[in-house]
Amino acid sequence: MKRLLLALLLAACAVFAGCAQLLPTDYTQISDHTEPQAATEEPDVLTANSKASLKHAIRSLVQNGVEHGVIRVREYSGDVEADLAEAAYQIAREDPLGLYAVDYMTHDCSLIVSFYEIHIDITFRDFATPLSDIPYVSNDAAAIRCLHEAMDAYAGHLTMYLTYNSSLDFEALAGQYVQEHPARLMARPLLHKAGYPESGAPRIVELTFSYPAEAGELLEMEQAVNDTIQAASVYVRYRESEREKAQLLFSYLTERFSYTEAESDTPIYSLLCEGVASGESMAQVWQLLCDETGLECYTVTGLRAGAAYSWNIMLLDDSYVHLDVLRDALETGVLQPRYDSDMEEYYYDVAAYPACPAPEPAVDPELATEPETGAEEPGESSGQESAPDDDAPEMPPSEEAPSQSGDE
Repeated sequence: MKRLLLALLLAACAVFAGCAQLLPTDYTQISDHTEPQAATEEPDVLTANSKASLKHAIRSLVQNGVEHGVIRVREYSGDVEADLAEAAYQIAREDPLGLYAVDYMTHDCSLIVSFYEIHIDITFRDFATPLSDIPYVSNDAAAIRCLHEAMDAYAGHLTMYLTYNSSLDFEALAGQYVQEHPARLMARPLLHKAGYPESGAPRIVELTFSYPAEAGELLEMEQAVNDTIQAASVYVRYRESEREKAQLLFSYLTERFSYTEAESDTPIYSLLCEGVASGESMAQVWQLLCDETGLECYTVTGLRAGAAYSWNIMLLDDSYVHLDVLRDALETGVLQPRYDSDMEEYYYDVAAYPACPAPEPAVDPELATEPETGAEEPGESSGQESAPDDDAPEMPPSEEAPSQSGDE
């Protein structure tokens, strides 16, 4: 049995050995033909072939906030390392974007067979506005619009890339905007400006606003002020006379508080909701109330007793009068119209506002009646002798007057 198994195994080995001899020792694989592909750069790697494109690549790293960047340079004519040092310095220390965003920048350059590989390391400084959010501004109108939008939202910062040479006084513009919209802007911000560079074009301007309260609190104040002003129009809605409306508006103010004269960081809110007033804030509030109720009114800016002061001129029943609402609220509690002749201690640009002449004094109609034509006034003679009255007593003869001559 064992001999039979051994014989079968030997026969099988012989068969397989014969098959192996029939197979070729070499073979060829056939596949579809394709063109060789050119080497491609990695997606995060920038390329450059000139000094201008090298500078553009470094600026792109800054603009995109890349801390570690790679630039590959091929077919470069010139001194790559010298141009790299100059380009990096110009972006970090002369370009507005680098001046604003870069703390410092380092670089190194290596030759790898047929190209240079440049590594850029950037340390960014802390800045308020993300670089991608900085608007590019090309004229004064656009810059002022950006300022107003930031102030309307009580924003803490505004950063603009000015592509033109601007000489705007942003602090003065901010104060003017608050002055023109006292019911919408509750506080004038303290403003700090920084320029990158300080002047010229282009440059980045960063404005920092400091307010006396958080934005949410200021927005709540704004709502309270507008609610109070709108309520005043309801208070006088049944009055037709301008004088009656003015008296009611004065009562509306004085019944709310016994006012304290002082300055405030939130002047309109402090007056209407806390009872703290100044000449300027009272004049502004009176202007807002008149505008709300349809009364013609002007806010006058000038001096009173040598100090800066504000009051109003308004139309009352066809004549203009001065109204110093704060003075009346503090001193008498009665609204007192004044005329130009009453304003000795006030100084202002008279030509800029309507005149307020005092009315002519009233005349008694009986005294103003003229005598009839031809009527004789008592004691006057008509030039003709009247006939003697027979019943009149006879006048005694008069004595002759002594002679006034010098003869005796």
